[in-house]
Amino acid sequence: MLVKLFKHDFRSLSRAQVPVLIAIAAAAVLGFFNMLFLAATGSGQLVPEESDGYGLMLSMSVGGTLLIFTALAAAMTVLSVLIFVRFYRSMVTDEAYLTFTLPVTPGQLIGAKFLASAVWFCFGGIALTLAGGLMYTGAVIAGGEDFREAMAYLWEDVLEMLAGNPLTVFLLVLAALTAAVRWYFQITGAILFGASVVRKNKALAAVGMIFAVNFVVNLLTSIFPTMGLFGMGIIFNLYDYGEFSPNLWLIVQSCINVLVTALFWWMSVRIAKKSVNIE
Repeated sequence: MLVKLFKHDFRSLSRAQVPVLIAIAAAAVLGFFNMLFLAATGSGQLVPEESDGYGLMLSMSVGGTLLIFTALAAAMTVLSVLIFVRFYRSMVTDEAYLTFTLPVTPGQLIGAKFLASAVWFCFGGIALTLAGGLMYTGAVIAGGEDFREAMAYLWEDVLEMLAGNPLTVFLLVLAALTAAVRWYFQITGAILFGASVVRKNKALAAVGMIFAVNFVVNLLTSIFPTMGLFGMGIIFNLYDYGEFSPNLWLIVQSCINVLVTALFWWMSVRIAKKSVNIE
């Protein structure tokens, strides 16, 4: 049944997400040609630097680059918002009457929605990565030999750093993944909690609860653990002051993310068992 729920949620999300991915692809193509234009303009290949039109063309190409990066960031934001809007509609609005008649447990409902959302988040991330790669390719093509050599040295340094710190890289990826999962469940949990405590204006209550929960959770998962690690490290001589271990910090962050995720999962399932306050 979980597979059927996943397929249903995936198809429901696709109607809104496919246009966003198409927009990202269009922005990537525009970004590619804009980077060609920017690199060629900056290197003086199109217009000599001494000419009157050089400043105008450079400003146009830089402004176009900023607009395209803004559009790509906005596209990922829209993709995320549409996922949570879909969650709200299927769990709180009139559509929830049908949702809660299905012969499945609340955990299966929430789990299927998470899996479908995770797949679309991955699609969005892949699309943005390919868009960035296409724009980078345009810059490399038109940037000239000096630019290509500089990029080669940069990538060599980055790969050398990653190869020299495999544990830190692994822990960084783990912390990022657990933080992403926590972020999803803290928002969906806030939606359910906000909609469950009021009778009217549930959408406004859900949005307000999202901001409140994000503020509290982000505070707990950033400032307090860091301060606590510094304090415990100095008191128990785990490390010298100024030699704070990033690996230890990443491990603590990952553990906190898992615990917070479990808390919001438990809370969401309990609220969903009561069928929330359906509009």
